[in-house]
Amino acid sequence: MTPIALSVLLACSKASAEETVRFLTDDAQVACRAILPACFKRQDWAALCLREPDIRSGHTEACDQAIEAVDP
Repeated sequence: MTPIALSVLLACSKASAEETVRFLTDDAQVACRAILPACFKRQDWAALCLREPDIRSGHTEACDQAIEAVDP
């Protein structure tokens, strides 16, 4: 991951940490192109968090919620 992309993700995570974590619904047909929890279904976000340590460290709360929901 490029340093610019990582810095954008970390900046977004600070703003989103203060808000409720939202994910796409399981039946969503469209996703946005950003790498943010609201652009992913919970299951897809959990997979991304498990695959990408930078995402997990930048979005700890969202990753924890997604992983817990997918694998309780």
